[in-house]
Amino acid sequence: MTRDLRCRAVGVGFAAVAMVMLTPMPASTQGEGPRVYTLSPVEINAVSLTWMDLSSNFNFSQTILVEDADLASDIWALNYNRFFSVGGRFAELWVTGIWGSIEGDIVVGDDPPALIPFPPGTTVNVPKESGFADPYVAMRVGLIGAPALEMQEFMQHRPGFQLYALAGATVPVGDYDSDRPVNLGTNRWSFRLGLPMVVPLGSPASRTSLEIHPNVYLYTDNDDPFGADRREQDPLFVLETHLTRNFTPRLWAGLDLRYRTGGETTTDGVPDDNRIGQLGGGMSLGYQLTRSVQTFVSYGEILATSDDSEGDMWRLRVIWVY
Repeated sequence: MTRDLRCRAVGVGFAAVAMVMLTPMPASTQGEGPRVYTLSPVEINAVSLTWMDLSSNFNFSQTILVEDADLASDIWALNYNRFFSVGGRFAELWVTGIWGSIEGDIVVGDDPPALIPFPPGTTVNVPKESGFADPYVAMRVGLIGAPALEMQEFMQHRPGFQLYALAGATVPVGDYDSDRPVNLGTNRWSFRLGLPMVVPLGSPASRTSLEIHPNVYLYTDNDDPFGADRREQDPLFVLETHLTRNFTPRLWAGLDLRYRTGGETTTDGVPDDNRIGQLGGGMSLGYQLTRSVQTFVSYGEILATSDDSEGDMWRLRVIWVY
């Protein structure tokens, strides 16, 4: 087996363990990032650390639009992945712990929603809060083109179209205080269902691929929201795509797009008129530092909206496979 083939196979394994972010992981415009759902060898583990710098008019989890807000968030996310076999199919289990901070201001508009119960023209200061956000757990199982392959088999495998079933949830144990207009935790459960797809393009040597990730997020009610008794949220639909290419066995780059729609909140029976409708875009650049460590950096921003959302993001991730 050639050195290039071995490096390519291990590199593909690294790419598969990139963490998520985003939604419910906070990730502004670009969600979890590229090469999260490519096929990987089984019987290995991965640990990744992600830092994100976000500026937007969304809450910390980037799931609720807060119009006329200017909020800055720093996020550190530690992720553990385990790759294994379920009935001969590839499977992945991961757990993400999130720590971060948020601060900024909210300027109440002429027609304030119940989401921010202050008179028009009021400037609401959001003092800096640091602590833990809601952790995330998820599982992925291969449906098509995703057999369970140990490392030796994986290095000889020619990947084709891949389809996976994905289910995840955030657990409402993050820092939360109903006296604050914006929190790190959400005080509610959220559930995610997705069908990630990976489409290899060209020859294996080129390592060009298109990733397509359709998702729906479902939310339980917050029974202790800021300034109200109950807050509901409509399902949020997300379509995330990434086109990536390896230029060398170690260096790759990608273009990222994500469309989100839905997610309007209702506070004590009154709609908050904050339905999300946005298209985000960005770029990523990755490099394999050693045979077991890979890193990549991304930049993304909201490109077009049917709402008043705005935001941009920097993300840096380091992944260790063992």
